[in-house]
Amino acid sequence: MTRKPIPFTIASLARAMKAVKLAGSHVIGIRPDGTLILADNPIDTAGFCPAKGTDVVDPREADLAVSWDDFR
Repeated sequence: MTRKPIPFTIASLARAMKAVKLAGSHVIGIRPDGTLILADNPIDTAGFCPAKGTDVVDPREADLAVSWDDFR
């Protein structure tokens, strides 16, 4: 089984990404076939991690709710 060469180069991706940036959009991903995935706004990664100083509860150590009333 032989591998097919990829239909794009790093340089061609860099040129396409620069053109997207100049157009005012943002590249949020690249598919295996070289297609760029675009968005109007960049991804906000701040929501992926808790803020400093906040208490993070390990779900394995959290108290289990006995009924829906426990959530109030």
